[in-house]
Amino acid sequence: MKKVIYLFVLTLGIISCNSDVETQISNSDLVGKWNWTNTDGGIGNNIHETPTTLGKTVHLTLMDNYHFSISENGNEISSGTYELTLKKSIYSGEMERFIQFPENQQYLGIVTRGIIKTYETNKLDISDNNHDGIGSGFIKIE
Repeated sequence: MKKVIYLFVLTLGIISCNSDVETQISNSDLVGKWNWTNTDGGIGNNIHETPTTLGKTVHLTLMDNYHFSISENGNEISSGTYELTLKKSIYSGEMERFIQFPENQQYLGIVTRGIIKTYETNKLDISDNNHDGIGSGFIKIE
């Protein structure tokens, strides 16, 4: 009987210590091609950028394998892997999904790291989770 208990404990220990298994945060509602509509905020709400004011169209494509691409005026300008983690939101006080693109991303007129939310299945917001911060809005096009 002791051998059975030892075998059970050993098996349970091996299964629970498996470091190859990663829990990824669901991105199913984020997958698709998103058209940037605006970036607003800043100290005193002084930033108001749109495709018209910047003279560019920006598309953000998020894939189910956690890859992304960003195109500006039809030309891909950035691609790679994005990361989803949970961070405490300054807006709700709750743990919410936080998206982060690679650190070497230049400013594209859009927020590339922040609390990410979807609304009505076709609207997406990324807010940088800072007081007097900025946020970008997107509409799903595919």
